[in-house]
Amino acid sequence: MFNAKKIEMLIEANRLTKKEFCKNVDISLQTLDNTLKGSEIGSRKLERIADFFKVAIDYFYDREIEPSSINIGHHVNGTGNKVSGDITLSECQKEIEHLTQLLHEKQIIIDEKERTIQILLNKEKE
Repeated sequence: MFNAKKIEMLIEANRLTKKEFCKNVDISLQTLDNTLKGSEIGSRKLERIADFFKVAIDYFYDREIEPSSINIGHHVNGTGNKVSGDITLSECQKEIEHLTQLLHEKQIIIDEKERTIQILLNKEKE
């Protein structure tokens, strides 16, 4: 299911106004507001948003995938120091790209939590 709140979180985490963001990704403010309220957004617009934030389009969808159903196309057998398998370099690169993307997404969440903590700490001082 599409999660428009993730767009809003990324805008806030990057300290952008909605107007600045819309200008950068070439969409109207009305389109953004409608999307945040639940309207559908076109794939080209969503692709521009994903490219702007350097995230995969899939980031904006909440889907649970069971680890047993994930198959990146290789098999590894062995125990200890003796391992054999048919993994190729391109498959390793795909897995590295996937893990890098996950780390990037986690860092955005961490940054947002840190920003929220700082806001709360500043409010306590007032």
